[in-house]
Amino acid sequence: MGSTHPPRIALNPHIADVAVESARLRALGPLVHVELPGGVPAWVTTDYDTARTVLRHPLLSKEMRYWRAWEDGEIPRDWPLLGLIQGTAMLHCDGDAHPRLRNLVAPAFSRERVAALRPRIQEIADQLLDELADTDPAQPVDLRERFAYPLPMLVICDYMGVSGDASARLRAPIERLLTISTSEEMGAAVEESGRVLRELIDAKRAQPGPDLITALIRARDDDASRLSEQELVDNLFQVITAGHETSVNGITNTVHHLLKNPRQLALIREGTVPVSAAVEAGLGYASPVRYVLMRYTTRAVDISGVTVPAGEPVVVGLAAAGRDTGKCPVAGPAADTFDIRANAEHLSFGYGPHFCPGSILARAEIEIALSSLFTRFPDLTLASADLTPIQSIALQGVTSLPVFLNADSHPLTRPTAGCAGDVAS
Repeated sequence: MGSTHPPRIALNPHIADVAVESARLRALGPLVHVELPGGVPAWVTTDYDTARTVLRHPLLSKEMRYWRAWEDGEIPRDWPLLGLIQGTAMLHCDGDAHPRLRNLVAPAFSRERVAALRPRIQEIADQLLDELADTDPAQPVDLRERFAYPLPMLVICDYMGVSGDASARLRAPIERLLTISTSEEMGAAVEESGRVLRELIDAKRAQPGPDLITALIRARDDDASRLSEQELVDNLFQVITAGHETSVNGITNTVHHLLKNPRQLALIREGTVPVSAAVEAGLGYASPVRYVLMRYTTRAVDISGVTVPAGEPVVVGLAAAGRDTGKCPVAGPAADTFDIRANAEHLSFGYGPHFCPGSILARAEIEIALSSLFTRFPDLTLASADLTPIQSIALQGVTSLPVFLNADSHPLTRPTAGCAGDVAS
């Protein structure tokens, strides 16, 4: 694939420190020409203002038909990242299709619905912590695997009506699609996830329930113009995936940085700063989403002083935006310092028309997780400083978080109902 652009910098999914990569890219400008895995060229934002501009720009579309290299057959049809950008889900469309699909899902994640769900989130958190309390406190446990992962997965699957068997079968294909895999693994993951979801849809048609899947099936069966069968499958997969991945890494990353910064954790324990502030600090400082793939220029457009030709992909660097000390609107310490008093704005849930409809739920899950965890285990400590980053272009996090537990009680006020939704959505 030839190009007249300046030499491209390869985005490395195996990078040890995303913040170092972000700073290196930002030094080259607000919008940098890069190479995605597989040698696919793209542009990437490196600061807060440019990321926000791209997320809401009217001349950039989520629809692949605007991608010139794709339409010209220059992108391999088995490119391993296609599973992240291709489909009929609301994430991949604009125009009339986007609000049509979004309006079927978004009401289920309203402030009121999440407030009603908080007791169930708390119940699941307490059950998981009870299981942790039964382990040998002298032995490290993987907090990501035992708590941060199952909590949001159980919540979203319980809420949507996904069986435990289907949930377990979806885990592997979801992880394959979100991490770097071969084209064969990507194809198998797409096939397996589709098969599991179609079986689930068939089961729900036979035995409806008071859940989101049943509601979407009824919308599909009552009026096919509202939702095609493929849109039903793709949007269910998106909601399940997005409904837990942000929270998994949001919980893991925030706990990690709180444990690395005990003075910050002390502010929560003392009641000086609310737990919700730690949630926002964690989301901004270590965004669960590394890069958002992707948007396409519908015609030549100027972005932060860079002219991007028509038909080219633009990737949004959310991890870089959260650590932009020059632009990120932080009231207080620099964005490159983890400080839960900073009251930083961030873009971890996106911005503009594609702002994450599940942001209120994610915030509630992370807040309840933090409060419950440090209440039950107030002397929690890291078992290792040598953590392995997730090998992913899409995500920022670690593959495991080994900690030592301490079951002594410690007073920590839990968040009041509804406070997770105080941040605008």
